Amino acid sequence: MSGRLAHRGAESAEWSPGADLWLGVRGSGAAVRGQLGGALVFDGAIDNREELAQRLGHGNDRAEPAEDGPLAGELWAAFGESGLADIAGQFAMALWDAPSRRLILARDRVGYAPLYFARAGERLLFASEYKALLALEGVPAKPNRAALQAIHNTKWVRPGVTCLEGIHPVAPGSWIEVQDHRIASRRYWDIPVRAADLDDAGHAARLRGSFLDTLRRQTEPYERIGISLSGGLDSAVVAAGVRAVAGSREVHTFSAGYGADDKELVNAEVVAREVGAIHHPVVLDPDDLPALLPWMVWHLEEPIGREDIAYLFVAAREASRYVDLIVTGFGFDGLFAGLPRHRLVDLGVKYPALRGPLEEFFDYTYRSVEPRTLAGRALKTAYFRGREFPAPQILDTPPLAPFPGFPRGGDQPLTNFLKRGFLVLPYQHPVERLYAGVGVRMNAQHTNPDFLATAFAIPDRLKIRGRTQKYILRRACEGLLPPAILATGKSFNRLKHDTHMSDVLDRLADDLLSPHALDRRGLFQPSYVARLRQRASGRPYSQERAYRLWSLLLTEFWARQFLDQRGAAPRHPLPPMRYLPEAGPEQAKGRAAS
Repeated sequence: MSGRLAHRGAESAEWSPGADLWLGVRGSGAAVRGQLGGALVFDGAIDNREELAQRLGHGNDRAEPAEDGPLAGELWAAFGESGLADIAGQFAMALWDAPSRRLILARDRVGYAPLYFARAGERLLFASEYKALLALEGVPAKPNRAALQAIHNTKWVRPGVTCLEGIHPVAPGSWIEVQDHRIASRRYWDIPVRAADLDDAGHAARLRGSFLDTLRRQTEPYERIGISLSGGLDSAVVAAGVRAVAGSREVHTFSAGYGADDKELVNAEVVAREVGAIHHPVVLDPDDLPALLPWMVWHLEEPIGREDIAYLFVAAREASRYVDLIVTGFGFDGLFAGLPRHRLVDLGVKYPALRGPLEEFFDYTYRSVEPRTLAGRALKTAYFRGREFPAPQILDTPPLAPFPGFPRGGDQPLTNFLKRGFLVLPYQHPVERLYAGVGVRMNAQHTNPDFLATAFAIPDRLKIRGRTQKYILRRACEGLLPPAILATGKSFNRLKHDTHMSDVLDRLADDLLSPHALDRRGLFQPSYVARLRQRASGRPYSQERAYRLWSLLLTEFWARQFLDQRGAAPRHPLPPMRYLPEAGPEQAKGRAAS
């Protein structure tokens, strides 16, 4: 069981703190020794450890990263679930309360630190990753068809479930109590939406202060700081913020793309130069996908993610050579209405007569649910112009639940809509596993409750202003970056969708999605796959067809690893790293952007 989590720490230990209970932990030597033999196991990092240690009456000797586990245990003993709500950072923990004979499992508010549990007969099993649970007898490996269907509709796993029946995640911001064979789940944290009574400048100043304070806490223990840098706004402001708080420490940026003419790599180089970072661009070639994708799925444990996630994986591999911490800009879109579909929500709230068609179009872009009305279908046709392709229907699965729609009235409806999405499915939290898989800790601003409280106290009018999305974030970061970078629009990291990529996908599909393989697996209709794979000779797949085919391939990779092999790691090595011709690893090591 522990061997499947070797990437989470060099040392491990297992012990029994009570009858019929075993605990285990993986991590640094200091962290393992600090927890060995106790009633608590903890994985994560408390960013406000000094403040919490002082609250408990301790000195600075208890404000060290290796003391985070015992500190979390003391917070629970002193304050219960409110102590968990005060933690800034990512964590998962299990605590044995011997007097009441109950087990507590808890997870950070965003869910970056994973934690799963399952029943096996009379036993309850739990682990940071469910591949470890599958190493034990009695845990079935049976696909959750409804969860798989949700992934093919939305790109992400459905909240509260996994793609395996009987294996459940502890929900973000929640804790569960196991006592007398009963399991109860409770939420320990919520986000109040109350617009602060400030003018535009006041909101910008408050957001900037919270943003920089969060980065200061997150990076303080590290001598070298890494940043996941795409070509977009969010990672650019994180890079500038880290540079502002890092002082003389080294700042490294890591980017991935398809080659020297990739606009995202070009933009990332500009940002790295602006903030004076040591920049590390790497390249992902479609020929790497057959070896890379099984490992990506194995770490993620769900068949999610398109090429942007594959880019994150190869950049994380490079980062592991230089840094122990990667800071990301994940979550800004969900906090400040940065996605294109958030504009639909804003329009639907402002113009109720358009609400119905806009909700249907939103539901199609978000969940692939076909519009029902003529107006909704007209919006879809105008946007996609015939390039769309329907999501597959997994055999023996019911349709998705109805879309609840946009908010109807009330104060700050856009922000309340963002809150609903954030609490149900925090943005991109599964990618923590890609960084953990290469031995790097990841963090993001929304693991800090103070930063979240600041973000959700910003009124709707400052999130989308005219044609500008994330207006308040741009305003708050004025002076950290030049206006041209702050004006950057929403960007997406994509491979070049040419015939080379299409040919690679076809070669994979010839094996993974053959009629025989599809019949054996029993998830997808062979006729759907045959229709999807129709393309003219010498022509690439359209973007939507390529994405549908990509998702089908990930699903079969997942099935082979977790159904057939019960979570065992792929047997082949990862592909070698690729670099731009002028930027190999040795050149990047000494090349600080000036």
